[in-house]
Amino acid sequence: MLSAEASFVGVIVEGGDASGAGQMSPVKTLWEPPACYFAPKWTAEEFKKWWTGHVLPMAEKTEAPGFTSDLRQDHKKLYGPEGKYEDHNVARADEGTWWGVHTNPNARGTEDAMACYSDESYLWVEHSDPPPSVSGVPDAQVLAELAYEHVHIPELSFEVNPAADAQKVNLATWVWLPASELEPVSVTARLDGYANLSSTVTARPVSVSLDAGTADATVHAGSGGCAVSSAGVIGAEWTSARKGETPPCGVTYHRATHGGDGYELSATVTWEVSWEGSDGSGGDLPSGEFGSSLPVQVQEVQTIVR
Repeated sequence: MLSAEASFVGVIVEGGDASGAGQMSPVKTLWEPPACYFAPKWTAEEFKKWWTGHVLPMAEKTEAPGFTSDLRQDHKKLYGPEGKYEDHNVARADEGTWWGVHTNPNARGTEDAMACYSDESYLWVEHSDPPPSVSGVPDAQVLAELAYEHVHIPELSFEVNPAADAQKVNLATWVWLPASELEPVSVTARLDGYANLSSTVTARPVSVSLDAGTADATVHAGSGGCAVSSAGVIGAEWTSARKGETPPCGVTYHRATHGGDGYELSATVTWEVSWEGSDGSGGDLPSGEFGSSLPVQVQEVQTIVR
């Protein structure tokens, strides 16, 4: 595999601020985004520099003389004075770009990514032309799959009552996430320099599963977890008017922590993911999970004997 600096990044991903956030994990699937794709990579000048400053000198150092000789002859036929792409199309630099293989950064070093370069090729594409119909060029769905990896979920902050350091044995803990924590997240991917095709991926929260951090507890939730309500919230905020009720989303601990390390109460939100292409196409991608946890201390209920 040969590499060199290039000004075109292949696929540009916009949206999905990653600051203080986490990446979703696909739910119950072995699906993975593409390991590589074929997209804009070099300007004409960069392509020339890559050949003359990297590929040919590297071949001289590492390959057999016969291979190097053939490589130079092939290069001259394509890019020499009489070649189809004279001087690597430097004189036509404003008209198009050179396309090549890009590796998905998250797949770099894998066998699938290395296999992408087994038959590496390059192609000149005019700016005025649509993306070429060759293997590896992203369509709307592939752009969506590449965007999927950039859907970062904001760090979740779920509320509990009683407070995390004042849980009580056999007293229900109410858990809820306000609508502000559950806004949909969208990311758009497009080909660098060829913006006539793009795809937008949107993740929407649908439910949360609770883990009390101990088997000595009862989890209060529906069969599919605590669902997002029509108001966009999960669970319900405790108020004194609801004293004695069973929470729609919560936990009841049955054993005290006695000042030890406590339990780790975790809330994992499931996000359904869909995509829409600029060409009118669209569909679904694997649902994703992302969660956070909260250390809790559980106390015995103190009673007064008269």
